[in-house]
Amino acid sequence: MLFLGVIHADFNEQNVIIRRDAESAAVTVVGVIDFGDSEQGPYVFDLAIAITYCMLQSTIVEPLHVCGHVLAGYVSRQRALTDGERKALWPCVAARFAQSLTMGTYTYSVDPTNAYVLMTVKQGWKLLRRMWEETSREQLETTLNAVLTSYGHSSS
Repeated sequence: MLFLGVIHADFNEQNVIIRRDAESAAVTVVGVIDFGDSEQGPYVFDLAIAITYCMLQSTIVEPLHVCGHVLAGYVSRQRALTDGERKALWPCVAARFAQSLTMGTYTYSVDPTNAYVLMTVKQGWKLLRRMWEETSREQLETTLNAVLTSYGHSSS
C-alpha cells in the first residue's frame, strides 16, 4: 500500500531555507520554496527525491548510507513506511536519479548556457551505477537496516 497526498516533488537543498545560529552554528530549517512541481502522489516519491539529492550532496556520510539517515529522520517525525513503500523506496530513488540525469542532459542539449541542469551529472551517473548495478538489493537493505537500527528504529 502506498499512501497518497500532496507532495512537493522537488525536495532538494536548493529549495530549503535555513537559518544558521551565529553563536552555535546550529542550523534550523525555516521554510521550503518552489512548489511548481507539487502534485498529488505517493508520499514515498517525496522521500525518494529527498534521498536522491541528499546522496548527491553527501561529502561526510557514505552516499549509500544516506537513505537510512534520511529515513530515520522521516520516521521519527512522520510515520513508518508501509511494506509497499519500503519495497518501492530504492527503485524510486533510482528512478529520480534517471529522471534528473535524463532531463538535465536534454535541457542542456537545448540550452548549453544552462549549466545548472547538469548539477546531478557530477555524481549522479556514478551513484546510480553503484546503487543499481554494483550493489545488490540485499546489500542496500542491509545497509539501510543497520543505519535505522543505529537510531533505535525497527528495520522493517
